Amino acid sequence: MIEIPKKYEIGKKIPIKDFIPSTLSLDTRKKVKEIVSKVVLTYQISGEEIPSVRNEMYECRLIQFYDFEVNDIKKAGYISKIYQGLIKSPCIIRIFDKSKEIYSFGLKRLNQNDRNEIVLEESFISDSCSKVLPSLEKKSLEKVISFENVINKTNKVNFYLEIYAKAFILKNQKLYMKSKELLEKPVWYDEKNMRETYELFRDMVKLREKIDKLTLASEKVKHNQELKEIMEKLEKI
Repeated sequence: MIEIPKKYEIGKKIPIKDFIPSTLSLDTRKKVKEIVSKVVLTYQISGEEIPSVRNEMYECRLIQFYDFEVNDIKKAGYISKIYQGLIKSPCIIRIFDKSKEIYSFGLKRLNQNDRNEIVLEESFISDSCSKVLPSLEKKSLEKVISFENVINKTNKVNFYLEIYAKAFILKNQKLYMKSKELLEKPVWYDEKNMRETYELFRDMVKLREKIDKLTLASEKVKHNQELKEIMEKLEKI
C-alpha cells in the first residue's frame, strides 16, 4: 500500500463519462468505456510544503494519485498511455482488475506552443503483481513511491522525477547488477545527478534492447562498447 500523508487524501470518485474527453476519437472513447469501470482521485499533493514549479518548461502545482479499476489488467498499457497524456499534472495511476495491479508513470512538460497543453515525453508501467499476495517486487515498488521515502523534496518536479526514476530502475533492475546500489546512492539529493543517473540508466536499457535484436556480431561489439561506457559513467556518479 502506498503511504501518503492523510492530509493529501482526496478519495473522490470521478464519473467515467466526465473523464473521457471529446478530443478522443469515437472508437477510443468506446474502448475506454468498455475497459474502465471506476476512477478515483485518491491523493493530491498540493500546497507549498513541497514547492510548486512555474517556468517555461513546467506548470507543476499538483502531484496526483489515481485508482483505475479495469476489466482486464492486460489493457493497463493502453489506458496508461491515454491518461498519462490527458492528465496535465504529474501523476501515478494504479490500474487494477480483480486479481492484479500495476502502476503507471509519465514525465511531462508544457507544450511550448500552447501552455495550456502538456507533452508526454516518456511513460512506462510497472510489472503486474498480485493485489493480495505479498511479494518482494511489490514491497520494493511501494517503498520508493511512498511519500516519506522520497529524498528530493526541493520541488514537485524533482519529487516526481525521483519516484519515476527509481520505479523505472526497479522495473529494469535485472539488466544492471548494481541497480540496488544505484537506488541507495546519494545522487537523489541533487537534481543534476538524479537526472544524469536516470538518463544513463534509460539509455542503457534501450541499448540492451537494441543489442538483443541484432544479428551481426560486428554491430553487437560496437554497441557492447557503448554499453560498457554507460555503465562506467553510472559507476562514477
